[in-house]
Amino acid sequence: MKTKLFILLLMAIFGSSTYSQSITNTLGSTGNFIIKDVSNTFFTLDQATGFVTLNNSMSLPNTTSSTIGVIYKGSTRFIHNYYGTGTPGGNTFVGAAAGNFTMSGSGDATSYNSGFGASSLQSNTTGQKNSAFGVQTLRLNQDGYENAAFGFNALYSNTSGYHNSAFGVSALTGSESGYNNSAFGYYAGNSVSSGSNLTLIGYNAQPSSGTVSNEITFGNGNITTIRSNVQSITSLSDERDKKNIKELNLGIDFLMKIKPRLFNWDKREWYENNESDGSKMQKNPSAGFIAQELDTAQMSENVGWLNLVLKDNPDRVEATFGNLLPIIVKAIQDLKKENDQLKAKNEVAQVVNENLKTSTNELNTRLTKFEKMQSQLIAEIEKLKANNDGTTKVSMGTK
Repeated sequence: MKTKLFILLLMAIFGSSTYSQSITNTLGSTGNFIIKDVSNTFFTLDQATGFVTLNNSMSLPNTTSSTIGVIYKGSTRFIHNYYGTGTPGGNTFVGAAAGNFTMSGSGDATSYNSGFGASSLQSNTTGQKNSAFGVQTLRLNQDGYENAAFGFNALYSNTSGYHNSAFGVSALTGSESGYNNSAFGYYAGNSVSSGSNLTLIGYNAQPSSGTVSNEITFGNGNITTIRSNVQSITSLSDERDKKNIKELNLGIDFLMKIKPRLFNWDKREWYENNESDGSKMQKNPSAGFIAQELDTAQMSENVGWLNLVLKDNPDRVEATFGNLLPIIVKAIQDLKKENDQLKAKNEVAQVVNENLKTSTNELNTRLTKFEKMQSQLIAEIEKLKANNDGTTKVSMGTK
């Protein structure tokens, strides 16, 4: 009886007050800690392996701070869905230090981001609808939006750029504010800083410079062949999109200033410190043009608008030979016109020559007749002369 009263007294004391306390439950070897009801096991801790088994689901609240709804690995956040304040949310961050708890926007301003990989989207502030898959993808992004990064360090430096797509290790890793860029391949576009509307396809495909815009690059400097089932690229040429249409006045005279060359490639990028010594020069020669010479030709005629030379990067001057095609066509047309004129003159000369030949033939015929008549006349004269000489002799003898 006394024991029951003592227990009731303890329950009354501790039941009405909260005390700091620790609960320690030591399992014996191969023991299990189990939470269950009459028929179902909900939780099991295996002493031998240390594994915890949940037979149903685990429910966490939405992450509204660093202490709510977060799963940590050690002291580092690992899984959460923080999206700032307000609704909606839709964020998912998985990976050591992925995402953050300092996004300042509300509602859509910081929503619908997906970060999978350590430090992915770690600096995001108001960016939305970004997809980052890989360690340090979009790590420095702040207010950039609707970007997609796949691969280690892809779009690492992006802060405010938008509508970028980077697929590959370090693809577009240096781009900070560029937009509408697409890079596919290992290190593709890693030299881009602020350039926009770039398409870079293939291993280490780079634009002419990190700040240029509106370019497409296929592969790196080692590419020697571009293959396709067709041999030309179709481009916009609709008359309705053009104004001030005039006949091109550049032709054969301009082409005569262009210098086709034979050469061997010996690219600086093949050498350490970009200093060529000729040891890696290709054995087989190539035919083409020298960009600086093309530029001299177009500048001498004040036709830089031909864009025969790309000079966005002074250290790597490039050429656009295809822009010569309209001039080549014009030169061929001019030559055809001159040829037609010469042909017409030649036909006239041939008629004159034929007439002259006919007249000559007639003259030769007459001359032949005249010579024949002359010969006959001379023969007659000689005959008469001979006769006259005989007559004279006879007369003299008689006398």
